[in-house]
Amino acid sequence: DLVFLGTGSSFPAPHRHTACLAVRFHADGDCWLVDCGESAQVQLVRSGLDRRRVSRIAVTHLHGDHTYGLPGLLSTVAGRAAPDSTLEVVGPSGIRQLLRTSLALTRTDARNGVRLRLRELAGVPSLMPPSSPGSAELENLILRAPEFPPLPYEDVTEPIQCAAPDGGGIWRVCDRLSAAPLRHRIPCVGYRIDIGGPVLAVLGDTCDSQLAESLCRGVDCLVHEATVGESRRDSCVSSGHSTPAMAAEFACRVGAKALVLNHFSPLLDNAGVARLLAEGRAAAAGRLPVFAADELRVFQLTDQGGL
Repeated sequence: DLVFLGTGSSFPAPHRHTACLAVRFHADGDCWLVDCGESAQVQLVRSGLDRRRVSRIAVTHLHGDHTYGLPGLLSTVAGRAAPDSTLEVVGPSGIRQLLRTSLALTRTDARNGVRLRLRELAGVPSLMPPSSPGSAELENLILRAPEFPPLPYEDVTEPIQCAAPDGGGIWRVCDRLSAAPLRHRIPCVGYRIDIGGPVLAVLGDTCDSQLAESLCRGVDCLVHEATVGESRRDSCVSSGHSTPAMAAEFACRVGAKALVLNHFSPLLDNAGVARLLAEGRAAAAGRLPVFAADELRVFQLTDQGGL
């Protein structure tokens, strides 16, 4: 099952939360998250999913609308997960520093032998220039910042190296999870998840997904951002985002069996999202089914492929 906990971008709105998708595995009851915006824990409670069964969080990039929910959720899981269990967080370089610092300074401890594993994808490229002088200064600050030491309950791991060039620019996290780079304002990836039969691809923020084509080839379901409509395509691309038509064109190119549009501007109401869906379906021209994500909406991937 795919459970959309947050389908918005930038900041929460009364009708839409920031980015978080739960993937629930029926075989063992495990739950993975892709991204963890600031409303993620509240939405997990509302969804009926068990926070204690969250075993892995795959972060696409470090923008706040995809990460601000991590410290709170990890604090809850560290104190309530099954004894001797391990929670893994995967993401581009910087995810370890973000979580070590926030969890240490908030004095977040783990109980019952719960362990935290922070795994970084080494060398995810930044494929767009800094958007402002202030952004360039922040990049320099990040490079100079000393690394926070490991947490007492952390299993320290080596960074995951890219399998390029022969592997096509793929980071292989485990047998069921791989990543590839996307073009955005900061290092960003998309993930391919093998659910045990059906295969899912969830892309982070992107204005050009071509480096993830091999990752997404033939997936049963592609989740792709569609922040604003085609009338704003130029400004959308310059800020590192996609329109519904761009998402549909990419989904058709890689042979996805279904497309779910996601990551909508918080300024859009339901009617606005319906217009984005219509744009995506027009661009797909019947070549694959196109859906729009919605808060707490559940999609079930079938063994035959598609939704």
